Amino acid sequence: MTTPTRPLAGFSAHPEALDDLLSVPQHVRMLALGYLGRLVRAEVRGPLLEEQGERDLRGARKLYLDDALDYRLVYVERRAPHNPRHLQGIHLVAVGERRGVAVYETAARRLRQTASQEARRTGMPARFQAALASSTRTSPAQTAASSASASAGVSPAVVLAPAARQR
Repeated sequence: MTTPTRPLAGFSAHPEALDDLLSVPQHVRMLALGYLGRLVRAEVRGPLLEEQGERDLRGARKLYLDDALDYRLVYVERRAPHNPRHLQGIHLVAVGERRGVAVYETAARRLRQTASQEARRTGMPARFQAALASSTRTSPAQTAASSASASAGVSPAVVLAPAARQR
């Protein structure tokens, strides 16, 4: 008897997040790729992040990548609007060192940029963009998740394949 399998969630990434993957040590990169595969299969889920001072990461999640807890992966889940229990996709925001909260600063900056770009794309006047940026109703992570899933009706895809192993 075969067990029913869930469809894989989609995967997208901030373009700089892919550069992050290339810049971390190889063992961390391999761990990150493994976790990304498990995320799209809905096998793991990281804890939610919060707003801390200027860093608004509400709605984003994190995973610890290594045993020493030095590296983190920050991502956003895209959920189906009609069924929030259904995971549509994972959007990778940042991968990097936790030291000095660097990865969180990077993730917050990228989420703010995504929210600002989405507001400009929709033609929203600057004063409404400013209000949206300071609003407590929608976090940049939520905006990033919705814009990633709504962009042209097709989310960007990246094939999750292990990097060529050095021998």
